[in-house]
Amino acid sequence: MAHVQPKEQIGLDSAVEQGFLAFLRGLPEKPNTTVRIFDRGDYYTVHGSDALQAARDLFHTNSVIKYLGSGDRKVESVVLSRLNFESFVRDLLLVKHYRVEVYKQKSGKNDWEADYKASPGNLSQFEEILFGGNNELNVTTGVMAIKLASEGGQRIVGAGYIDMTGRTIMVSEFSDTEAFSNLEALIVQLGPKECLIPQGDMGSDGAKLKQVLNRSHLLVTERKRGEFNSKDADQDLGRLLRGKETSAVSTRPEFDKVNAIAALSAVIKYLELLGNESNFKQFTMSSYELSQYMRLDSAAVRALHVEPVDGHGETSGDNSRSHTLLGLLDKCCTPLGHRLMLQWLRQPLVDINKIEERQDLVEALISSVELRHSLGEEHLKAMPDLNRIARKLTRKAATLQDCYRLYMCIERLPNLCETLGKYEGSHTTSVAAVFTTPLQELIADLGKFQEMIETTVDMEQAKNGEYVIKPDFDEALSDLRETMNNLEGDIQRQLRKAANDLSLEPGKSIKLESNAQLGYFLRVTLKEEKVLRNNRNYRMIDTNKAGVRFRNSALQDLNDQYINAREEYAQQQKSVVDEIINIAAGYVDVLHHLGQVIASLDCIYALATAAVSAPIPYVRPKLLPQGSGVMKLLGLRHPCLELQDEISYIPNDCYFGKDDGLFHIITGPNMGGKSTYLRSVGVAALMAQIGSFLACDQAEISVMDSILARVGAGDCQLKGVSTFMAEMLETATILKSASNKSLIIIDELGRGTSTYDGFGLAWAISEYIVEEIGSFCLFATHFHELTSLADEISSVKNFHVTATTAHGSLTLLYQVRPGPCDRSFGIHVAKLANFPDSVIEYAKRKAGELEDDFGDEDDSEEAVKKRKLEKQEGEKLIEDFLTKAKELKKKNMSDADLLVALDSLKQEVLSANNAYITHILSRET
Repeated sequence: MAHVQPKEQIGLDSAVEQGFLAFLRGLPEKPNTTVRIFDRGDYYTVHGSDALQAARDLFHTNSVIKYLGSGDRKVESVVLSRLNFESFVRDLLLVKHYRVEVYKQKSGKNDWEADYKASPGNLSQFEEILFGGNNELNVTTGVMAIKLASEGGQRIVGAGYIDMTGRTIMVSEFSDTEAFSNLEALIVQLGPKECLIPQGDMGSDGAKLKQVLNRSHLLVTERKRGEFNSKDADQDLGRLLRGKETSAVSTRPEFDKVNAIAALSAVIKYLELLGNESNFKQFTMSSYELSQYMRLDSAAVRALHVEPVDGHGETSGDNSRSHTLLGLLDKCCTPLGHRLMLQWLRQPLVDINKIEERQDLVEALISSVELRHSLGEEHLKAMPDLNRIARKLTRKAATLQDCYRLYMCIERLPNLCETLGKYEGSHTTSVAAVFTTPLQELIADLGKFQEMIETTVDMEQAKNGEYVIKPDFDEALSDLRETMNNLEGDIQRQLRKAANDLSLEPGKSIKLESNAQLGYFLRVTLKEEKVLRNNRNYRMIDTNKAGVRFRNSALQDLNDQYINAREEYAQQQKSVVDEIINIAAGYVDVLHHLGQVIASLDCIYALATAAVSAPIPYVRPKLLPQGSGVMKLLGLRHPCLELQDEISYIPNDCYFGKDDGLFHIITGPNMGGKSTYLRSVGVAALMAQIGSFLACDQAEISVMDSILARVGAGDCQLKGVSTFMAEMLETATILKSASNKSLIIIDELGRGTSTYDGFGLAWAISEYIVEEIGSFCLFATHFHELTSLADEISSVKNFHVTATTAHGSLTLLYQVRPGPCDRSFGIHVAKLANFPDSVIEYAKRKAGELEDDFGDEDDSEEAVKKRKLEKQEGEKLIEDFLTKAKELKKKNMSDADLLVALDSLKQEVLSANNAYITHILSRET
């Protein structure tokens, strides 16, 4: 929808206009992914390519474009109202993942400087614009920097990461493959929105690094190489990290990761953290080890539809989100929970004890309907975004309303503990250890804060939405409050006087109301509006559906006095409020801890709610230690697909194990359910390791170290990478990073090259996975010849998705059965796609010529199996005939005797009455 064009116009005199254009042209060149906006007080402007973008994306018309300057050097300009500006910024940062710079005018007329900067990984300065009012911050943010090095012939990756939302700093350093598979897993786990890399040529590694970053949908920013320097890192971190011992920062174990600390320095400079004192002593730092979570590559995240591909499914109403795992499981009630659920999905656990603890908690909430209902309907919905309030307290940007919201949250905690304490199931110990006990400790820690708010804030006024200091807390405030109370009494008398004067009933047909803008006023319904006509004692303010708002001169005077007293009260209480905010800022660490507990509780509630609200309730999977080599999923369903309208999902079983094979080849017709089956297994493995219950009848799963996928062509060709090259890159990454504790999912491989090359690669890759890696693997393929691998390797098993062609039509049964598929259904699928009859008939004829097949194209599945057996027997008879005929050559027989002998062998073959041989002979005649 196009936005309303602003009324404002750029009104600059000639000298100012020329000066501004000179400033604009003097700015350093910027990438197209950065937009510069100029704040002109009542409105904003954008210029050049940014103006063209605003016209296109915001207004959908070029008519809003005006020009500054003249001739060849004129510059496109577009004016933005405040609403236009806010909408534009939201789209740039949250949807397009661009950077935004807002310039403000300083002392001189053309003395502009960048006042605010934001990027997808750093939204803090735009938080009020992006998430003001009732919109809480549900997006994840974070900036990562990468520094490459070489040590002892190994490729070393140093990564520094800062999350401004959670005020966390992480460093990670590891050796990596040439495909940067470890880095890709780190990006998936941390979910940064942008990545900094050093400027200049990084050789062949640089090109591969950029491929991984692009594949991960990151905004890539190149920074000067000098910024990737750990020289002053100890001093910088000494200012930023919590704790008193700044001198001991350099002795922390994180400083052993030299390349990671150098990368971290680049992030600190990029975010300009040291330029704002509110960042000092606010961050925590830790080393991040990849092995603590299950590894997912970006292909697996896309294949399993973990989250919306573009990463912005946070906006409500996004249909793509509902078809993802995040949309399925995120039944959270708080912004804290929404963010943590996404983190859980990106960081599935590998510690079986931690997973089972989550399962116990989910089971507790599933078993107690009362507890689950109470959490969802009463407690969690009332929780504010504690992290956001903590950030506002840190910046001294919090208000008395924020403190009151925090107070009300703390007030509810004892009731929350009491609700949790009523649970009496088999997991009381876990519920107490993870939730009840920490909450009770936090209530005690926040007791002094509660007392402060109760002592200082006027609770009665707060209930009415007015946040002020108690009048008796300060003598001057007390006097002003008394004045305001007297004025309120006089104002009430004006209501009764007006009611008497107009012959109306006070409180019913005439009412006294107030709001923040107008103060006090009288209102009558539209039906009673006639009593005000031609009455000079009353002045109408406005008319709307609710009625007519008006005042008399006495009420006008009293209202003016009241507003003045209220403003004086606000000014007088400011110093008290500032002191409250200062004291409240000392509770930031406690608030972060409380936020973590509430977020975890919210996520457990969400997993339990998802499990019970499914069409068929989910079941708890039994977990086995890593390396157990077992996966059994009975009656497995795809949890997202079964929720779609008009779908009756057909469940399937999946067995991996010593006797059931670890490498499963799946064949069958297109659209027959191969891809869905593969994804269902991957989704089950992922859900199991975040602690969720599963969409199946029974489950037993070995804990896995990674899920690696090669599914579909993707969109790499848009980035200059061919479909075939993309799948080769993804497959190479799998082969180098998988272990015998991994799950590999491959859906069609080798379609982008010749049939012979494709089949050869598929065979070689399959053989390598089976014999060298030994992981669980599901391999869906259109190369039917690959099924013969099962004859050579015992751990390879064949499966197929079933279909029937009875009565001349293809019926897809969506069931997975043992054994290879007997034939191709390509022509039947073409029928389903409504190909012209002439094309279908020609295809049948050519296929018959190429395959030398026999029988009816629409035979039943049993008939096809019988036909295949007849063909195999017939081919054996022909082979025996040729062998015996070859032997006749050695007997030096005459031509006549040779013909007789050949005829005898032929009769021997015909006496077998083989249908395949009869078919061949009939074609010859």
